[in-house]
Amino acid sequence: MKKKDFDSSRRNFMRNSLALGTLLANEWFRPAPVIANCAKTPRETAGPFYPLRYPIDKDNDLTFLNDKSGKAEGERIFISGRVQNEGCEPVRGALVEIWQACSTGRYNHPRDPNKARLDPHFQYWGKALTDEKGEYGFKTVKPGSYPASWFWTRPPHIHFMIQSKQHAPFTTQMYFAGEPLNEKDKLLQGHPKTEQQKCIVAFGKVKGEKVGIFNITLT
Repeated sequence: MKKKDFDSSRRNFMRNSLALGTLLANEWFRPAPVIANCAKTPRETAGPFYPLRYPIDKDNDLTFLNDKSGKAEGERIFISGRVQNEGCEPVRGALVEIWQACSTGRYNHPRDPNKARLDPHFQYWGKALTDEKGEYGFKTVKPGSYPASWFWTRPPHIHFMIQSKQHAPFTTQMYFAGEPLNEKDKLLQGHPKTEQQKCIVAFGKVKGEKVGIFNITLT
């Protein structure tokens, strides 16, 4: 991404993220404390379904579209976290992108062969900028699993890409704790067990909302 485009994206997002930012400021939904050992997050493939075109909405709330009246189907979740370097220092002003399947397990992408139904009210892609503490947040729905081949079903996961002026673009995937398909996933199981835990997130209910913390360490 060119510097001019990065700076423009940052200004536009800051104007559009006030509502979700207010929610993330609540004491019950804050990133986990910075840990002394900031081991790097495993790098994973971006996959074949990165959007060819961005949605009309370009924000961090994927649960509805501004030009639609309906809400996205599925279980609503909140994801918060901190982007940091290996020295445990926050990475400020980083662009965090996510993209994922909807609750039926289908991507809004022409190359997705899945015959599941698309959700017309789901955004499928979103972006956030890290603040002075390196923190970001998203509101979305839990994605469904989907067949990658006749012998491989991918577990629910969300793709992340992080770009900053100090680091090369970094891609990874966030997985959900307790999913049986995690144990059979080729990509996740391609990492040592200790590294797998860096991208598996346990979600819990807090004041009626399902929330999870995904901290990301860049090299």
